[in-house]
Amino acid sequence: MIRFFSKKIDVGRRVMKEEKNLPYMLIVDVTYSMWPQFFSTFKVEKDGLPKYKAHWNFIQFNTRMSMERTFGMLKGKFKILPKIVNIPLCHMPDLVLACICLHNMCIASSDGFDMD
Repeated sequence: MIRFFSKKIDVGRRVMKEEKNLPYMLIVDVTYSMWPQFFSTFKVEKDGLPKYKAHWNFIQFNTRMSMERTFGMLKGKFKILPKIVNIPLCHMPDLVLACICLHNMCIASSDGFDMD
């Protein structure tokens, strides 16, 4: 699992270096649409959007909301996440991964992990 996650970190590093010809595309918010390896929502045109573009925007919006709810739930369950943590930024993905693993372990053991 950690090896798989390390590859995802490598993706971010390669994108930040603005490497060309990456073998994948990333789905991002419209804020990050300036890079060619990113797919973002279409900007609404004066006459509206064609059906396929409106459908893409709908799918991407729903996916983004699902991810935001997921991270909101993790931040509610693991109070360390919304705080400023004194660890290097490069270790933050490991912290998030640890919280996800703990969450999954709670589900697997039927432990409700009372948030109160």
